Amino acid sequence: MNKKELATSIIEKVGGADNIEFVTHCITRLRFRIKDMNKVDVDSLKATSDVMGVVDKGGQLQLIIGPAVQELFSEVSSQLPNTEVAAGEEEPKKKDFSLKGIGNTIMDVVGACIAPMLPILTAAGLIKLIVALLGPTMLNVLPETNDLMRLLTFVGDAGFYFFPMYVAYGAAKKFNTSIPLSLFIAGILLHPTLFQIVEEGQAFSVYGIPMKLTTYSSSFISMIMICWAMSYLEKGLRKVIPTALKSMLLPLLTVLIMLPIALCILGPVGAFVGDGLAVAITKLHEVLGPIAVGLVAALWPLLIATGMHQALIAVGVTQIATQGFESIMFVGASIGNYALIAISLAYLIKIKGAENKAYASSSAVTLILGGISEPVLFGILLRYKRSIIYLLASGFAGGLIAGLLSVKYYFFGATNILAFLSFAGGESSNMTYAIIACAVTFVIAFVMSMIFGFGEDDAVVEIESENK
Repeated sequence: MNKKELATSIIEKVGGADNIEFVTHCITRLRFRIKDMNKVDVDSLKATSDVMGVVDKGGQLQLIIGPAVQELFSEVSSQLPNTEVAAGEEEPKKKDFSLKGIGNTIMDVVGACIAPMLPILTAAGLIKLIVALLGPTMLNVLPETNDLMRLLTFVGDAGFYFFPMYVAYGAAKKFNTSIPLSLFIAGILLHPTLFQIVEEGQAFSVYGIPMKLTTYSSSFISMIMICWAMSYLEKGLRKVIPTALKSMLLPLLTVLIMLPIALCILGPVGAFVGDGLAVAITKLHEVLGPIAVGLVAALWPLLIATGMHQALIAVGVTQIATQGFESIMFVGASIGNYALIAISLAYLIKIKGAENKAYASSSAVTLILGGISEPVLFGILLRYKRSIIYLLASGFAGGLIAGLLSVKYYFFGATNILAFLSFAGGESSNMTYAIIACAVTFVIAFVMSMIFGFGEDDAVVEIESENK
């Protein structure tokens, strides 16, 4: 089925163009905001050969497509010329209150705001990796005072320090508010004068309202909350400001009104929540110790399958930006990735049939070289019960070793076979310990897969729709 035919088929199976409020995509998934999930033929979508999996997240329908998602998105968009405009003008359909619904909404929002920024974090992480490799802690090729080293250092740091500004862009798109004004407010939060005010520790007010002395570099929750509030403010101002004055007064009043909201209310609240998450993760590590890393390594691929990993990525990035390393989530995530690589290779060796071999080859290459795990997740791991056991056992073993050896993750970099490079930094033994943990994970997963196999009778449904 070519892309045009596939796009037409998908639109029909999700209930037609009238049932779609909004469509977007990430690295591997085509994401729809659906008006009525009862009109979606989930079983038919799952049976479509080019759709690797279907995820229903409280009104957002995600189709796992793989690396070809960009081309398919372009074709789907061309067949839905009015959808994006309509979605921008309409309010999202109200849903019944539930804790599960709130959780899904939070994950959806964080994922939509963070995912577009991953190329920035990847580039910044790899640049910092180069600095570590060339510096005195690794190869000792160049001194820290060298101009090239200084250049790459502040370039890499910029990817993390200005994280709120990058998130502002994604959040503005998510909440359909002004991107330029969102970036402007993020710039205010990062301005050196605000940093100086906080450093001096003297009381400061905004229009007479006391401001909590907080800095916002490298944080993300505050900016998401601010953009969410601004979307409602901007919508209200558009209704009351005369058309003739809108171009002048709308941006001015939006910024002036948002200042106390951002600096005195939502900014500090977001910073408090972010600090709370960091403390909770630290406490988890203190209570469970190496077991916490083992659990993350075992469960991380499954978190990717449910989309819950995006929020944790954002917290991990903040940890790296503030303390220079991360010791739980990204450590576990990298180790879990090697379990997936091992399973994909074993599946390629053991599976029979030309069609299965072709899929196994493409999904393995996509993961090993491209760092995209969804084809293996939905095409292999979640189809066979045994492979999930291999993942859990090998991931926990490797993660436990990493935890016992106090392995640290320094750079948000490659998610493919070269993921171990992200452990370069600090003491030279850190990378050695990380490689040992990754190797143990790979060997256990590969050996278990080769000995016990996958079993054609073990196939399971990828992910059930919440409406089923």
